[in-house]
Amino acid sequence: MHEMALMGGVFDIIKQYTADLPDKKVTRVTLVVGEMTNAVPEALEAAFEVYAKGTAVEGAELVIRRIPLTACCTACGWQGKVEEHMFICPRCSGLGLEIRSGRELYVESLEVD
Repeated sequence: MHEMALMGGVFDIIKQYTADLPDKKVTRVTLVVGEMTNAVPEALEAAFEVYAKGTAVEGAELVIRRIPLTACCTACGWQGKVEEHMFICPRCSGLGLEIRSGRELYVESLEVD
């Protein structure tokens, strides 16, 4: 379950940005997660709860904003969603697809009260 490792990185970021706010509580964390990360939202939520326990993040809402896997064909210019990680252009059957979105994984925002 790589979600635990991913969440460890998220909590490193949270600690970095809240280090100067020792008396504050994190109320919401928004993550942007691309489809290609293969991160399962439910597993991310479970990992979030484990890492949050006993910290200023405990009880915070985790918002996961999913980004679809999209690409552009370098041969014919087709653009669209890539289904089931099939990197073949549905228009011309070309193999030259450039990924446009779906690799994202970052903390978009933190809300602190």
